[in-house]
Amino acid sequence: MITVFIIYLVAVFLLGVFSEKFITKSEEGFYLGDRNFGPWATAISAGATDSSGWIFIGAAGYAYVAGISTMWMLPGFIIGYLLNWIVIAPKLRKEGKDLGALSVPDYFSIKLDGGKSTLKVVSSIVIVIFFLASMASQLTAAAKTLDATISFDYKFGLILSAAFVIGYAIFGGYRAVVITDLTQGLIMLSVLLIYPLYMVFFGLGGPANFFQTLYTIDPILLSSLGGATGAVGFGVFLGLFLFGLGGPGQPHIVQRFLSAKDDKTIKQGSFIAMFWVIVVMTGSNLLGLIGRIIIPTLEDPEYVFPTVAATTLHPILAGIILAAIFAAIQSTFSSQVMLATQSLASDLLKGITKKTFTNKQSLTISRITMVLLGLVATIIALLEIQSVFELVLYAWAGLAASFGPLLMMLLYTDKVTKAGALWSIFTGTAVTIIWINTPWIDYLYELVPAAIASTLVLIIVSNLTRKKSNI
Repeated sequence: MITVFIIYLVAVFLLGVFSEKFITKSEEGFYLGDRNFGPWATAISAGATDSSGWIFIGAAGYAYVAGISTMWMLPGFIIGYLLNWIVIAPKLRKEGKDLGALSVPDYFSIKLDGGKSTLKVVSSIVIVIFFLASMASQLTAAAKTLDATISFDYKFGLILSAAFVIGYAIFGGYRAVVITDLTQGLIMLSVLLIYPLYMVFFGLGGPANFFQTLYTIDPILLSSLGGATGAVGFGVFLGLFLFGLGGPGQPHIVQRFLSAKDDKTIKQGSFIAMFWVIVVMTGSNLLGLIGRIIIPTLEDPEYVFPTVAATTLHPILAGIILAAIFAAIQSTFSSQVMLATQSLASDLLKGITKKTFTNKQSLTISRITMVLLGLVATIIALLEIQSVFELVLYAWAGLAASFGPLLMMLLYTDKVTKAGALWSIFTGTAVTIIWINTPWIDYLYELVPAAIASTLVLIIVSNLTRKKSNI
């Protein structure tokens, strides 16, 4: 198992490092891979970036406890993917290329601020705030996986995982991230398609026996709301369903649309993306349920899939499973550290200093920033504040509420003002942070009130300031 895993890590690292040979030595090359990616790379990279380690660790662990109720995420994610690929992607790709935008903050700045710094700086700060939490969750997932499968020291594994991903991203930039995403995404897709089907139909006696066993263990596992009732039950449903609708506000996902080669790439990629989300969301739910049957009592449910793989599979297959889990973790961590680096080293630094840097200076600053961000995310992860699933939910909600309403309205209307955008971003961020620290979090996922408040503020402030939008 360890041999297979090491071979995989070496292959991914070399793939990432050699990607540097295929990019121009410019910011567009480092941050967007020269806008030259086709449908498979675009769709699989977007999906792998979206799915992350929470699919194998967080979502599987949640399904282990809550049962089939976690499947309420699937229809929400289907709608979220449709919004991203049909509503957001075509227009953002074209406008982003025409404007020369290198990122979502850059796009906001050019459209509403004449390329000035205010919107870019504010957007960049918000991205870094929430990305650090999400990056920490990926490292936590990596450490739990190593601990469960090969009894590797949790903290040492966490540190090595961060060093590994930053090591290949620092050389090849965005192209390294997308190419490794494509490779790792195909591994993830294969495991999430084949392993659950094999276990349900053959390993555990067929579908009927599978669900009967779950009912025997705990009837709540087959409850549509995980045993919750009343207002709490409605909150569970709403939170899971609306989780997937946050896709259009995730900067690391929509960044793939800015780097897509052409309109044909978006059209073909949308079909690949829909297949991806159905397989991944269904597969992760089944992983948790399979684990509940094989190992009914686990102290930490998020250890379920790596533990099951290590104890029930041939070492070679277990090594492939371990590689798939790390593929999910690395794809998201590398994408987020890449975009967070861009937000700080390019968007924020240029916005504050007003300086123009040479391509060589920009790349050097970016690489130093990437190392520092990885260090901060590692420190946060070592604090072991929350579970993987909770950290992902929090970061996802904050980004969706802060950027989703603004991005959609900016693409399809001319009613948005700079002031409306700034207050919308601030509101989405503030409500997310405040809501998660109130008792109401037990009844309603923070994305819902934050997105509603952000949208209302965007509309109201834009209407009030439209005639003064140049102020």
